[in-house]
Amino acid sequence: MASRPRTSRQRWSDAFKKRVVAEASEPSVTVTQIARRYDLDARRVSNWMNKFGSGVPLVPVEVTSDHSGSPISSVIEIDLPCGTRVRCGPETGAELVTSVIVALRSKR
Repeated sequence: MASRPRTSRQRWSDAFKKRVVAEASEPSVTVTQIARRYDLDARRVSNWMNKFGSGVPLVPVEVTSDHSGSPISSVIEIDLPCGTRVRCGPETGAELVTSVIVALRSKR
């Protein structure tokens, strides 16, 4: 692949960056696909996602209880929109949970 000639530093408007972030946040696409669509480096798009947020809305959380009525605190289940369920038990360390979430987010 031939490298592009260097030109003066390009500037993009915040509106453009936010539009790219919104597109890259869709569950059916990857950051790389969106970067290619706009002839951008994927790292630049990822940086914009960190700056402006991923554009992914917060989802409701349901707290359930066992049959005794006390809240269940030993297991956390995260149901992702793609149908994947992540279960974390009391032995699961915070670092592992963080690593799993980061890995899942990077698969976009």
